[in-house]
Formats: sequence, C-alpha cells, structure tokens
Amino acid sequence: MTEAGRQTGSYTDSWHRQPLPPPLDGAPWPTSAQWSAIAAVWLLAAWTGEATPGWRGECVTGTAPSRDAEQWPQPPALESIAAIGGFPTGLVAAEVLISLVQPAPGRPFDSARPEADVAADVAALLAAWIPATDHRAAVLLEYLAGRLTGPYTDLLRVSTGDDDLHLLHRDPSHGRTLRLTVSPAATTEPPPVLAADGADGPLRTRLACLLTLLSAELWVNNNNPVTFRVWIGPRDTADPVADATSWWTRTREEPPDEPPHLHPVTVEELDLGVYTIVRSSLRDLFDDDWDGVEEWPHVPQNHLTRHLYRDLLDLLLTRTAGQGTPPDVLYTGYLPITGRPDDTEDDDFLGTVIFVGPTDVAVLDLDLNC
Repeated sequence: MTEAGRQTGSYTDSWHRQPLPPPLDGAPWPTSAQWSAIAAVWLLAAWTGEATPGWRGECVTGTAPSRDAEQWPQPPALESIAAIGGFPTGLVAAEVLISLVQPAPGRPFDSARPEADVAADVAALLAAWIPATDHRAAVLLEYLAGRLTGPYTDLLRVSTGDDDLHLLHRDPSHGRTLRLTVSPAATTEPPPVLAADGADGPLRTRLACLLTLLSAELWVNNNNPVTFRVWIGPRDTADPVADATSWWTRTREEPPDEPPHLHPVTVEELDLGVYTIVRSSLRDLFDDDWDGVEEWPHVPQNHLTRHLYRDLLDLLLTRTAGQGTPPDVLYTGYLPITGRPDDTEDDDFLGTVIFVGPTDVAVLDLDLNC
C-alpha cells in the first residue's frame, strides 16, 4: 500500500468502488448479484487455501440475449453458449439446471423446479470440486450455490469433455452472464490481486470480498446497504491516540472541524458492537414483518454474516499486531456496544474503529447512514 494508505471498499460501493483486479478488469462490469457470487468464489479460495485437494476458480462475465428475447427451456446452441461464456475450448454438451419460462404470452415466468432443490444440487456439485473442510467454508459454499440459482436467474451446466465444472449463470438484468469454472489443481489458486498493492494485495482482495458480501446482506433500509471501508498505513508517532486521530482525520472525505472523541475498546466489546450492527441490519431476520416483535432477534449460528464480520476483524487485528503485541483499538461515532440504541433523527450512524499497532494503523468505517 502507499504511504498515505490506500482505501479498500466493496466491489459494489456506489461512491468508492474497489478497482477490478485482472482478469476481470477488461470485461463487462459485473452486476451486484454477480459480485456476490464472484466475491464468494474468491473468498472461498482464501478460506480453503490450505485444504486439499487444491482447486482454481475462473469467473468470466459476458452478455446473452435477455430472457424476454430468448427463454432457456432447453440449452441454446453450443456455439452460442461458447460465445456467451467465453469458453476457450469446444463444448460437448449443456443442460439446464434452472430456468424461468413463460408458459404463454402475458403469463408470469416460472421455474419447473423449486430454487431450494436446485441450490442443494448446485451446492453438491461445488462441494465435489471445492474442499469446504471447515464450517465457515461450508456455509459460504452453500451461499454461493444460492446466489447462482436464484431468484429470477437461469443456470446451465456446460461440459467441455474435461474434469472441470462449468456453470453459466444468466442474470435477469439485460441478459448479463457469469461463467464460473472450477478446475482441479495441485494447490488452491489464490484470489486475484492488484499489482499496485504489493505485499498487501491478497489482504486487500480478501477485505474487498468481505465488504462486498457484508454490504449484500446488511441493509439500512430497502435502498441503502450498510457501507464498510478500510484504510491501512504506517504509524507517524509514538502516541497511539495521536496516530488514531491523525489517521481518522486524513481518511475523512471533508476536513473535520475538530478532532474526534476517541474511546478505547476491548476486542470483546468491538466484537459485540459490530455483531449488534450485523444483528440490527440483517434483512433475513424479519421478512418485512415487524408486528409483534418485542426483542431484536439474534443472527442464526450458521449464518454467513457471523463468519464474515469476524474474519474482517481478525484480519485487521492480525495485520496491525506486532510479535506478541496486540494493537490498541479505539473508536469514535456509532458502535452499539451496550445494545441497539433508539433511532433518532439527530443521530449520525457512522462508526469508525482504529487499530493502532507497533508499526501500522488500520481504519474501519461502518456507515449506516441513508
């Protein structure tokens, strides 16, 4: 990273989008739904890097005719699939795993199979190539299967006559496609990186994947996701509070009128505060039905967001720690350590956590403003 610190955001951040690493940098920009799948594939590579057997994943974006122009009750011609998916070799066969078809003009599109059944089948396919040997990887693999199978998507399995798994996903947005190929490898191929990031390239890609998936799952309201951004750079002084203040100041979009009021926080308190944000922002918990809700529900133990936020905090704590020396952790703004506070119009729901280690500083913004 540069001496001034390089900002890391999600790949779907509306204002500060994370740059595309190669090979996707020259391809059509993925949709938000596609980014959830791509980020899951890259994070799976990071989470299964030490497992055996190894594997490599390839994500290729493209464009097909929209569903309105061309339904897929049967696979398109192999020549068409090859062009859509950017396949480097000839195709042997293709099958429809899920496809929405309109039975008659003016009728709604529908699938011949329930999405949950197809997702289970796709999860089993992925598990045959990707060694999800711990709980978090298994949960992420199931999440990836869900992103590839719904809602409103079409998915083909394509064969090229080799040992690779080829899945071609069509997004409902103007026929945008994502081809995922999973291949056996001697060791797991790490996620792509930006060359300019140097030694922190793998960390920055992993952070961007975590932020992308968290923002896909956590929402302030129907239109605004929770936004996360990270900066990492060197310390300037011997005073941790002075360094935290300096880094908070330089990472603000506009020069602040006054320095922040910084509070020290333990790792346990930090975990509780971020968990409370996850707990209060996870749309899956309510299904838009708030009647009779007396106590804010907890996140299910097997939900992916539990693993995502903990990996995020662990990465920043580890990155800024010295040998046997944990970082000082301070925060300013919104971090609900004691529980979910009452919402008021005057509150600014932006929290910043600053990790000050022996040589490096990390800044984490958690933005719940609309």
